[in-house]
Parts: sequence; C-alpha cells; structure tokens
Amino acid sequence: MIHNKKLEQEGIIEVTYPLPATVVEMLSKEDWRSIDQYFLKAEATGGLLNEFLKEVLDFDSIEHIIAIRSAPDDEDGIWHDDGSRILGFSLSLTTDHLSVAGGELRFRKKGESSGVSLTTRPMGQMLIFKTGIYGFEHMVSAVTTGKRIVIAGWCS
Repeated sequence: MIHNKKLEQEGIIEVTYPLPATVVEMLSKEDWRSIDQYFLKAEATGGLLNEFLKEVLDFDSIEHIIAIRSAPDDEDGIWHDDGSRILGFSLSLTTDHLSVAGGELRFRKKGESSGVSLTTRPMGQMLIFKTGIYGFEHMVSAVTTGKRIVIAGWCS
C-alpha cells in the first residue's frame, strides 16, 4: 500500500534523502565498494533507506545498483517497467548536477508517447516512482556532458 498521496496520484515524487557525510567522503574517493556496502546495510530491515522508504510504501525487500553514466554516452536507455517490482527509486550521488547534460529520467504511463522528463538531481535528492504493476515505465537518456551517478533501486 502506498502511504504518500502525491505518489499515489501522480506516480512520481521527489524527496530529500539524508546522506551521511561518510557517503559523501566515499564518493570523493570513488570508493564504489564501500558505497555499495553502505547501501546494502541501509536497505536491510531496520536500515536507514529501508525505514525511509517504509514511510512511502509497504514492501518486503529492496535491491540496488550504482549506475554511473559519463559523457560521451551516445545511447539512450530503453523504456522499461521493472517487471513485478512495486516501486523504483533514483537517488542522486552526482556531485555537480549542473555540469550534467542529458541523463534525464523519463517517466510515463505505458502506451503514452509523452510523460515527465527530469534532469539530473542534486546529490541527496531521490525520485521515487511507480513501476509496471501500476502501469508506468521509465528510461534514462544519454549523458552528453558530465557524469551522472545514482543509486537505482527497486522495492518488491
């Protein structure tokens, strides 16, 4: 069950996630292993990310990837719906979002030709969105300038 009225009605919301200074330090060192380990702990039952997302939706588990796209990135992603997952999220770890061109998260109802296109967000901003079981799909466009880093995740 979705607990956020705007997410329920619009299919997507933007929130600020409380990134600890340790994650920012790991980013400055490009310590991807430690970042991955941090988020594995944060998404476990009782973890910060798990508790944060439980305020929005009831779910059983979370999984994530670290998605890094740098220019020149000449391929747009493809429209997809994340299968049976009930919620998707994109947490920006991009240190200089204003230097990124392209890399928009595009979001729409299945079968529609238009929807929402959101630029790379500042570090700590999270986009939370409905997935295929709610009739939505998304994609990320090619990054033409800069470097886009996000934690892309799913709740099941």
